[in-house]
Amino acid sequence: MVYGGKPSTGCQNCRKRHIKPMEDTVVPLFFNSYLYLPKDPHIQNGFMEILPISFSNAKPHSHLHVSTLAVAFFSVAAWTGQSCLLRASEQYFTQALPKIRESLQDENSDFDSILLSILLLSTYEVSQHDLFPSAVDESPLTVFEEFVAIKDWENPMKAHLRGAIALINSRKSKRLQTAASRTIDHAVQTQIVKTSRGLTSPTVPIPKVWPLSQPAPSSGPRPLLASAAAEIVNLRLVWEGIIDKPAKRAEITSLLTKAIKIDTNLAAWAHLVPQHWTPVAASIIPQSVRNAGIYNDRVDCYTDMWIASTWNTYRDCRILVQSIILSCLRMAPSNDPQGLRTMMATTTAHRLADEICACLPFFLGSQLESVHA
Repeated sequence: MVYGGKPSTGCQNCRKRHIKPMEDTVVPLFFNSYLYLPKDPHIQNGFMEILPISFSNAKPHSHLHVSTLAVAFFSVAAWTGQSCLLRASEQYFTQALPKIRESLQDENSDFDSILLSILLLSTYEVSQHDLFPSAVDESPLTVFEEFVAIKDWENPMKAHLRGAIALINSRKSKRLQTAASRTIDHAVQTQIVKTSRGLTSPTVPIPKVWPLSQPAPSSGPRPLLASAAAEIVNLRLVWEGIIDKPAKRAEITSLLTKAIKIDTNLAAWAHLVPQHWTPVAASIIPQSVRNAGIYNDRVDCYTDMWIASTWNTYRDCRILVQSIILSCLRMAPSNDPQGLRTMMATTTAHRLADEICACLPFFLGSQLESVHA
C-alpha cells in the first residue's frame, strides 16, 4: 500500500532545529557512512572528527549548517546516483558562500567555524585556471576578496584554500589554541600539501607561520607522514621560482640538496609504519579482476582502503620529489657527472608508480565503469 497522507514533518527535535525530513535522512547517512565505518586505530578523519558536534551546535541556516548540508547531500548523491540530491547540494553550496562572506566581515565571528565551512566547501573546488588571482596578506579585505571571487559556479582553482590561508594570516594571533583548532589547522596544512603534489598548477602560497601543526612524537603514521610531507611545499615553491628563469648553479645545487634530504625523510616513513600496514601481494587474483585489467600481473592488498590511500599519498609525495631532483640534475648536469643520481631518481619514480598501479585493483576490484553510468 502507498501512504497517501501529508509528507512527514520530521521528529520533534528536527522541527526544533529547523531540519527538514530529507535533511534528517541525508545528514545521519553521511555521518554514519563516512565517519563511523570501522577503521584502523591509526586512521583518523581529520576535521571531520569534530564536524558532527560542530554541526549539532551550529545555528540553523548558518554558514556551517548549510556547508555541512552541501557536502552531505553531495556525498549521498554520489553514492546513490540521485540527481535531486545533487541539485539540493548545489543549492546549499550557493547559500553557504554569501553567509561565509558575511561572517568574514565580522571581526567577532567564530574563527574555527568559518574555517570548518571553508574546508567543507573545498570539496567543490573546480580544476580550472584561477580567474581572480590575489596575493595572500594579512588584510581582512583579502579574505573577503577570495570569497567574492567564488560565485555562479565559476570557482577559481583553490580559492577556498586561499581564503582559509588569508583568514589564518589575518587572525592567527587572536585565536585560542584548542584541540579543535589544532585539528582544523592540521586539516588546512594537509590541503596545502595536497595541492603541492600535483605538477599541473601553481602551488598555493603558504601561511606566514609554517607548518601550521606539528605531530606529537607518539603520533600515528598519518600525522608523521603529514609532517614529512609539509617540507614539500617550500621545496615546490622554490622549484617553481627557478624553472622558468636562468638559475644560478648555487641555487640549483641548494634545491637539489633540500630535495634529497626531504626524500630521505619520506623514505624513512615507510620503515616506521606498523607491520600490518605493509602491503601484501595477492597470491590468488580472481579472473574477474584480471579481466578488468591489472598491471604486471600484480595486485597489492591492504588492511583497509584508508591505509592504501595513505601509502599512495606517500608515493605521490616521493614521485614529486623525484621529479624535482631530475629537474635539478637536468639544469646542472655537473652535479651528476656519472648519471647515478639520475638513474636512481628515475628508478625510484618508476617503482613508486608501479606500486600505485598495483593497488588500483584493491580499490576497484573488477569494476570497469561508474556504478551510476
